[in-house]
Amino acid sequence: MSEGRAWKSRPRVVLSVSDRLALGGALICSKALWVCNPPPASGLSRPASSPPFQGLGAAAHEDSALSRRRSRDFKMRHTAPITGDQVKKFHEDGFLVLEGVFSPEECDTMMDAMKDIVAQMDVPLHCRTEFTTQEEEQLQAQGSADYFLTSGDKIRFFFEKGVFDKNGGFLVPKERSLNKVGHALHAYEPVFKQVTHSQNIQTVARSLGMAEPVVVQSMYIFKQPGFGGEVTPHQDATFLHTEQLGRVTGFWIALEDATEDNGCLWFIPGSHTSGITRRMVRTPAGSQPGTTFVGSEQRYEDGLFVAAPVRRGGLVLIHGEVVHKSELNTSDRSRHSYSFHVMDAQDTKWSTENWLQPTPELPFPALYV
Repeated sequence: MSEGRAWKSRPRVVLSVSDRLALGGALICSKALWVCNPPPASGLSRPASSPPFQGLGAAAHEDSALSRRRSRDFKMRHTAPITGDQVKKFHEDGFLVLEGVFSPEECDTMMDAMKDIVAQMDVPLHCRTEFTTQEEEQLQAQGSADYFLTSGDKIRFFFEKGVFDKNGGFLVPKERSLNKVGHALHAYEPVFKQVTHSQNIQTVARSLGMAEPVVVQSMYIFKQPGFGGEVTPHQDATFLHTEQLGRVTGFWIALEDATEDNGCLWFIPGSHTSGITRRMVRTPAGSQPGTTFVGSEQRYEDGLFVAAPVRRGGLVLIHGEVVHKSELNTSDRSRHSYSFHVMDAQDTKWSTENWLQPTPELPFPALYV
């Protein structure tokens, strides 16, 4: 790693409410995101014995059995490995679009698995309240951060803003209310676990030269039609920092066609070669807010970005330092995707200041199995 790409320590900046609700990148990057936080009496973390699925109704165990049966019936096809020219293109641009990695049937299986999870989602009333005063909004933001910061070894639900009325009732069907589900689908949901560790994914990782890849997080992103939130320009390494840099890669699977109309990804080619200018780090235990930014946020001209549309079943590889974004989905079509981040653990140190940390219940699992 050249010295020019090393992280330079910058002054610490405490997040404002708007920043905390509009964080870019691998944390909370949708401007519209609203997170269901636990009631104050519940504390900030679950006991080791509590289940990873949180917010599901009583039928969750039956639903999980259905998912296991679906996983057993899920026969994945193998696609050809990526070429040397494609690997070179990834290293040059910082991203790569691979069409046809997964079949329409495999995409259907993933979407059906998420439908089962959402169907059993039991949203407590305290998660449905929209606050109106500044003080209440700040309390909501702090509680939401706690809920998010302890979600790395769980499956939790994150909502779009504006989907609840003043009494906590849904203004839209509940399946339309979600921004995303995360962050341990790869560990606890059989279908997504199988996809994450599939031969296709392992082949791609080996082609990129990953020696000891581990899975650090996973998300199902809905990008709802008409109001699916904008994802502001960001670098994943701002939130998932490693020493040395360049060790984290995003695997982004399009479960539906991703177009410029419904919010496909946009990238600045080659931007992964300039390092990062800020990090998001945890603050001392018990302090509020739970995270802060160190460094300065960059501004990027729109003309630097190029669109990366991809058809259903395609895979987009995302270098941890490439600048990318997606626009608000103003179309009448959703843009579902399943994504996860992988770190090559060989000669790599995961920052203890990252929001996401391995736990005794869920150490980062090896990708190669």
